[in-house]
Amino acid sequence: MKKPNLAVAVAVAAGIFFSGALMAFLPGCGSTTKTNTVYSSYIDTLNQMGIDKYIGIEPITTATQTIDNGQWTVYYYDPASPARCLNGSQYMVSLHRGDPNKVMLYLEGGGACWDYNTCTSGMAKTTANPVQIGGILDTSNAANPFSDYSIVYASYCDGSVWSGDNDVVFTDTTTGATQTAYFHGLANLSAAITLMKQNFINPHYLVVAGSSAGGYGTFMGYFVTRTQYPFTTLNVMNDSGVGLFNPTQTTLFQNILTTWNIGNIIPADCPKCKQQMSYLADWAMNQDPDVNFGFLSYYNDVVIGSIFLQMNTNDFKNLLLSVTGEIHQDHPNRFQRYFVNGSMHTMLELSSYYSMQVSGTTLSQWTADEVTDTADWKDTLQ
Repeated sequence: MKKPNLAVAVAVAAGIFFSGALMAFLPGCGSTTKTNTVYSSYIDTLNQMGIDKYIGIEPITTATQTIDNGQWTVYYYDPASPARCLNGSQYMVSLHRGDPNKVMLYLEGGGACWDYNTCTSGMAKTTANPVQIGGILDTSNAANPFSDYSIVYASYCDGSVWSGDNDVVFTDTTTGATQTAYFHGLANLSAAITLMKQNFINPHYLVVAGSSAGGYGTFMGYFVTRTQYPFTTLNVMNDSGVGLFNPTQTTLFQNILTTWNIGNIIPADCPKCKQQMSYLADWAMNQDPDVNFGFLSYYNDVVIGSIFLQMNTNDFKNLLLSVTGEIHQDHPNRFQRYFVNGSMHTMLELSSYYSMQVSGTTLSQWTADEVTDTADWKDTLQ
């Protein structure tokens, strides 16, 4: 894969955007020339889907915090704006300034909900909290290959895995009590990406990462980021949210799509995406020549497999390997897996990020290999 264009800032400054079925930009050192009509049509499709409809949301206040020796600026958004939490409370995004040419968007996790019971039982975070430091986010750890990165940490509180675009009033069928749920994942995500684009116009390295609900969120995170960085190579790290749904619960999946109002992100020409969100990565790579997807999971992830999908361990493992194996076969150089034995949940934000090994490769090295696009980035299955 070619490296991202270093002269795109010139095009942005000049106001050169997509037009019709053809796009062009000024080539430069390390450029990736995307002038084919297929790619142009793809970006047009994302725009027509409304993927970028909330780009431009601005914060109203900021505060500076020192967290584990790292300086972070916290941006707070008006609760009356589209960026708000599941319960209507204030949203926030945290920013750490490192190398402006190396940028990571990290999507926090925190459950999901889709009806009165799940949204009132604590299955999803309903308020936003500042950044939690650990693993790949520890900028003070010299062993972290991303320690010099600028990080945009998007706090999670929308209940819709960063994708929802709907307000729903739920009613308790037993008591008649009502609860309004603000599924504003797309707006919250767009606020974070707006902040990222304003501060880092043309980074050389750009990573979209997330854990758990944030892993599920990396699909929409990739789509929105791509609309704002059309010429930059993107590396997606999906940790423990690889987009699987229980194939025996098709009604639940369809209800979720309707409740969160995210049916628009399921492409009409991707019938498999209507069963498993994982195939969105396959569909994206068919259109976009400059994106890599790395999927991370435990084979028996108790949170995703047992609690969320309500599957036994063997069925979850088989589904995980089957779906992702098909995508890997389609894109053997741009889709790789780091799958580990065990029933733990999430990897990127934990201290084990540095010590975990599969076939002699640590997770920290594997993620570094993805971004540097080396031949050492391979499918790594325990």
